Amino acid sequence: MAEWDILSKEEIKLIQDSFGKLSDKYQETGDILYKHLFETSPEVTKIFKGDMSEQARTFIRMIKTVVEGLNNVHIIMPAVQNMGSRHIDYGVAPEQYSNFKKSLMFAFDKVLGKEFDDKTKEAWSKLYDILEDLMKGNN
Repeated sequence: MAEWDILSKEEIKLIQDSFGKLSDKYQETGDILYKHLFETSPEVTKIFKGDMSEQARTFIRMIKTVVEGLNNVHIIMPAVQNMGSRHIDYGVAPEQYSNFKKSLMFAFDKVLGKEFDDKTKEAWSKLYDILEDLMKGNN
């Protein structure tokens, strides 16, 4: 699919390498992400029900699947699109994706520190934008 072509091999490597550095910090990353999201966008708290630690683990597993599948995007695209449909059912508004992106980038920056450099941030930003478009059905 054409959108995926905007991620270069270098960007895919930056994404995969940086995510690999989170491997022993998945729960911390997820917890920081949701804490930041709820502080900056309190209106989204009504969307989430249940154990937020489990939600963080679920999200990290999903990201792990996407990151590992970047070399075989045809396999992960339907799953991402399906996830988008579920998010509509959950009541996620289109504008809330940008708030989530900010919180995701905040969490990666907090956990990875200097290793989350400008090139790595840009690669993750591109990936997120692609995923957002797929989830919204803009493909």
